[in-house]
Amino acid sequence: MDTIPQLVLANARRMPDAPALLRRVGDVWEVTTWAEYGAAVSRTALALIASGIEVGDRVGILSYNTPEWVIFDVAAMAVGAVPVGIYYASSDHEITDVLDRSQARAVLGQTAAHIGAIGAGDHPALELVIGIDDAPGDAVPWMTFLERGDGIADGVLDERLQSIRPEHDGAMIFTAAGFGAPAGVVLSHDNLVFAGHSSVELFDVTADDSALSYLPLSHIAEQIFTILAPAHIGYPVAFAQSLGRVRSDLPEIQPSIFFGVPLVWAGFERGLRKQMESLEGYQRIIAEWSMRANRADVGARNTGGRRPIHRKLLAYLARRVFSDKVKRIMGFSNSRLAFCGAVSADPEMLAYFSGFDIVIREVYGLSEATGPSVVTREGATRFGTVGHPMPGVEISLADDDEILIRGRSVFSRYLDDPDATRRALRDGWLHTGDLGHVDEEEFLTITGRKKDIVLTSGGKNVDPGAIEPLLQEDPQVIDAVVVGDGYDQLGVLIAVGGNLDDDAALAHARSVVRAVNQRFARAEQIRRVGLLPRPLSLERGERTASSAIDRSVVVEHFSDEIAALYR
Repeated sequence: MDTIPQLVLANARRMPDAPALLRRVGDVWEVTTWAEYGAAVSRTALALIASGIEVGDRVGILSYNTPEWVIFDVAAMAVGAVPVGIYYASSDHEITDVLDRSQARAVLGQTAAHIGAIGAGDHPALELVIGIDDAPGDAVPWMTFLERGDGIADGVLDERLQSIRPEHDGAMIFTAAGFGAPAGVVLSHDNLVFAGHSSVELFDVTADDSALSYLPLSHIAEQIFTILAPAHIGYPVAFAQSLGRVRSDLPEIQPSIFFGVPLVWAGFERGLRKQMESLEGYQRIIAEWSMRANRADVGARNTGGRRPIHRKLLAYLARRVFSDKVKRIMGFSNSRLAFCGAVSADPEMLAYFSGFDIVIREVYGLSEATGPSVVTREGATRFGTVGHPMPGVEISLADDDEILIRGRSVFSRYLDDPDATRRALRDGWLHTGDLGHVDEEEFLTITGRKKDIVLTSGGKNVDPGAIEPLLQEDPQVIDAVVVGDGYDQLGVLIAVGGNLDDDAALAHARSVVRAVNQRFARAEQIRRVGLLPRPLSLERGERTASSAIDRSVVVEHFSDEIAALYR
């Protein structure tokens, strides 16, 4: 079996002059060819070997999405090491936790702030810090690091590559898993190869496709279309200048593949609706007619229904006179694979985009299954469902409707947690902690969550069990319930003791939240604070016999208070 680094190096030989990685420098997009990408991976791998990195060692990456992130990741796999992505906006506490639990021996940081955050903790295993843009203190500049390997024979790398086995550890993803601190999900080389190959196979991805990388590469979803799928087929990936510049980068790149979470797509939707509301007269008439024609055509394509000649002609005219222009301005003129994942999308939003001939495919997956496991596709799409399993993936439901997954994409284990691994992997099936329903046409619908996770519309998995105990360390906090499932921000309802009036209780709750927020990345910080009208009750089912919070019951009983948080 060829591993991801072997596939990348094969592309370098097969299509040396084709573009592989693009980065905006000044007013132009700087292109790295596949030959240059392959050479950079080899040189980085030799530098890692020269730095004493051995097979099985872990190496961290704390950076925004850049070519260096990808090169270092693939090079680490090439020498048998295990890359560990760290979310670029993590707090110092979270960075220390990941580095120490993974026992990373080396870490790549991008900015001076990243290097400073790495240095904020005492990491016994860490021996080498490499800086991309800045290298303050004892950090080694990127180019100086690369020079370390210049005296190493290429045959040394070949030996490392040949020693890799499919079952060996290939990557580690830290994610909320519902039992406290983020879990280290260990993925094998076979997991990574299978996930990339199945995505390419299902959607007929070719070297003529392209993608824009902007979501955090510490998440497996972004790695699929930035690292794994391109390794199989050789399409180019452009790196957004920043998350805030995605909308300006899209029209310049016009990618054919784009993955977004509901929060991102909702932002596009708001912009489109605003533009539509500004149209008047014949422009508005044409736009509304075009959207109706596109929706009808997309609906037929999604269901595999009959498309009469007159409907195809109407859709063609609608695209020519309206939607093609809109898509070109947005950056979707070449779009053929638009995905939405991490949390279920609003069916009305998906239908709205279909009016512009932008067909968004819903994806269901998780880190423990190496990303996408179920997806909607042309001829098999029903808004409100997440579709059918990917090739080579089996889906089943347990007696309590928990979604089970089986296949080559299922992870090896949780880092240093055999008990959690045994709970997740039983009889060959991954127990996802999500609840679902499979209808008569085998479409899967996500209906709820069994594991105690809050999933925001930004696609962030947050374990409330890591936050609530910290809030309750304050002696005046009786109960604290983190909420925000499906919203763009986390909220919390707090019961405060001490006979304080509501204003004083809320002020105290907010001060406690501000202190606790410092321990978490921005996406995991609580932004909305409210009061519980009373402490949680065991008799009313809000706590279980073991005193754990039953979040579904709490959300039902305090729905008015939660709604008030987000007004």
